[in-house]
Amino acid sequence: MTDTVDVEAPEEEEPRRVFIPIPMLVFGVCLLFLAGAIGYWWAERDPSPNATDVGFYDDMTTHHFQAIAMTHRYLAHGDDPDPVMAGYASEIDFGQSGDIRVMQDSLARWRKTGDPDVAMDWMDMPIPQFEMPGLATDAQMDELNTASGTDLDDLFSQLMIEHHAGGVAMAEAAVERAGLGEVKRLAENMVTVQNREIQELNRRRVDIGLPAYEPTAGAEHEHLAEG
Repeated sequence: MTDTVDVEAPEEEEPRRVFIPIPMLVFGVCLLFLAGAIGYWWAERDPSPNATDVGFYDDMTTHHFQAIAMTHRYLAHGDDPDPVMAGYASEIDFGQSGDIRVMQDSLARWRKTGDPDVAMDWMDMPIPQFEMPGLATDAQMDELNTASGTDLDDLFSQLMIEHHAGGVAMAEAAVERAGLGEVKRLAENMVTVQNREIQELNRRRVDIGLPAYEPTAGAEHEHLAEG
């Protein structure tokens, strides 16, 4: 008969418990929270505008203000303006007033202001504000108050076509140089809208017996859009 030997099973060791000090645990949670907060801030942060973003919005606000003044002087003649051209003038007034609100809101959000005396510094061509391409002279603006009939339609459409051509040249430069997408998009829209309005004004000129007008404003600045 074989003797049996009882073998006792080894006692199972209890799992080792790791105790993390409460201060260290809190510190780790805080680090995770801070990392998440920084990541969210980085993703949602306001982008920084460059010199073109600020300069273009500031200059184009001044540029637009004169276009609006032109439309007001033209429309102030009551029944004298051509009704179709008067409709174009109202559209220009409405559209450029909206642009100004967008540009001024952005400048306020960025806490930035342009130079009230110098324009186009962002295009590497600093000039006085009143010399921006397409701007009418004081004498031409005064003439809008006294012109009438076909002479009024002729003068207004010429001045506005020149004004738009100068604005298009500046907007094209902004499309190439702007740092923010919102500025590029608004500048692109200005190029599209103002080129269309030039065509509309010229078509109406022909319809009422005036020759189509070829603008010269902005031509000397076209190369700057490539900068």
